[in-house]
Amino acid sequence: MRFTAIALIFSVVTFSASDVFAQTQEAAAWRQVAEAIPLGSKVKIQTHQGKRINGTLMRADATSVMLKRNTRRPEPAIIIPYDEIAKLERDHGGGGINVAKAIAVGAGVGAGVIMTMILFAMQLD
Repeated sequence: MRFTAIALIFSVVTFSASDVFAQTQEAAAWRQVAEAIPLGSKVKIQTHQGKRINGTLMRADATSVMLKRNTRRPEPAIIIPYDEIAKLERDHGGGGINVAKAIAVGAGVGAGVIMTMILFAMQLD
């Protein structure tokens, strides 16, 4: 019985220590990622609780990042500790124009011009 209790205590201490070590390693990695992103850049953050935050990076210090959320109404900046971050990435937009959108716009304009010319031709008769 004594051996079982000692083994149980040892395993709990060992596994909890490895979890703490893994969390500190992950927090240090997120700190390096945040420090590599230029201040003023748009970023996306997802926490371990599943909360997603989009905003502008205002500060990245040793313990946390400060974000100004992208909202219609002004809100105070929020501070997110590195140990709560599950995902951090720079937001490159994605709302711009790409080749498929350009082709669709060109086809729509071309169809509109042709239809207008056909309607004018029908009016001349």
